[in-house]
Amino acid sequence: MIVIAAFFILLLLGIPIAMVVLGASTLGVMLYSGTPLQIVVQQMFSGLNNYVLLAIPFFIISGSIASKGSTSKYLCQVMTIIFGRMRGGSVIAAVASCAFFAAISGSSFATIVAIGSIMLPSLKEQEFPDEMSIGTITAGGSIGVLIPPSAPMIALCVALGSSVGRQFMAGVLPGLILALAWGVYTFVVCAVKKYGKPVRYSLSEAGSIIVKSIPALLYPVIILGSIYGGLATPTESAAISIVYVILVELFVYKTASFQELFNAFKSGLVNSAGITFIISASQVLTWFITTQRLPAIISEWIVTTITSPVVFLLVIMGIFFVAGCFMELVALMIILGPILSPTLASYGVDPIHFGIICVMAAQVSYLTPPFGMNLFVTMNMTKRGLGYVAKATMPYLIILVLCMLLMAFAPQISLWLPNLMMGTV
Repeated sequence: MIVIAAFFILLLLGIPIAMVVLGASTLGVMLYSGTPLQIVVQQMFSGLNNYVLLAIPFFIISGSIASKGSTSKYLCQVMTIIFGRMRGGSVIAAVASCAFFAAISGSSFATIVAIGSIMLPSLKEQEFPDEMSIGTITAGGSIGVLIPPSAPMIALCVALGSSVGRQFMAGVLPGLILALAWGVYTFVVCAVKKYGKPVRYSLSEAGSIIVKSIPALLYPVIILGSIYGGLATPTESAAISIVYVILVELFVYKTASFQELFNAFKSGLVNSAGITFIISASQVLTWFITTQRLPAIISEWIVTTITSPVVFLLVIMGIFFVAGCFMELVALMIILGPILSPTLASYGVDPIHFGIICVMAAQVSYLTPPFGMNLFVTMNMTKRGLGYVAKATMPYLIILVLCMLLMAFAPQISLWLPNLMMGTV
């Protein structure tokens, strides 16, 4: 109880999550484990001594470079060409751009900044209401944790010892369904209320943009295709993505200088260092709660208390939603994943399906006031208040919750592609 109290006290004081986790777990080691304190350092090193984890900083750096260069611009232009002629097409293009860029960056925050900085001024020019534009970008950015490559998915797979490739595949169809649902909503609203002006390109303009966009469009194809085709591991694919985006920005688009690339690289390194520290600290807490048999105790309590698989799934979603309001998503996956995973077999829940449920529940927390992190990113970018951004995002949040429930209770949706490509387990 002392460790739990210390954890929440430190969290409420606004201390960075990595220090909260490390401080609470170190206190637990001192008071309860009877183990020398050097175990803290050993476990911190052990938490990072995993080849798969290298994919996280690689993908973050790659996404940082892409967001600072021309890749995001060309993605937005292509999506506008495809959808711009229909009613509300530019807003639908924003959703599609977010989904596509998410497959590059794997980050909600990077997606909001990269796509928002391009699409928000464009949507304003086309006379779309600010509320719809802001809501679309804020919600669309959250898809970055669902569509692979996803840092939280990698962290969860490492914590559970499951396949990163299968988990990535499991996120594709739910991500596309969610993007489609948001797109249909925006189309209906814009058609009824006659929002926005259509965007039309001449045949020569469209052809020129599409040709220039091919390197950007190939980006996620190379990343995910190499993984799904068995040509590269997720870590190798992440390393390839860095090389690819640098070559594209420097020698194809030629719009980014060496200094800009350096700054983007530095920004990616800083962000990935923060996440790496979180993973390292979380490993100490995971080791401590395991030695105290907490996962076994919780698992036993859940199995004896909850008899219905439906109730179990609702509880899981509730836990990750609440915890996601206070904790960084990667830390959440590493800490809660091993605690809850022993209960999965009792309810017939596939670990890969469990991963999708966890990610989508945490995705909901990103859009929920007063702690939703995506809301704060948009607030900083648009200089709007929390209430305004939260209201703008609410319709998309409701759709996300409905899609989450669909994915939770129809596991075939998330498991179909990994079972098709890699066989059943």
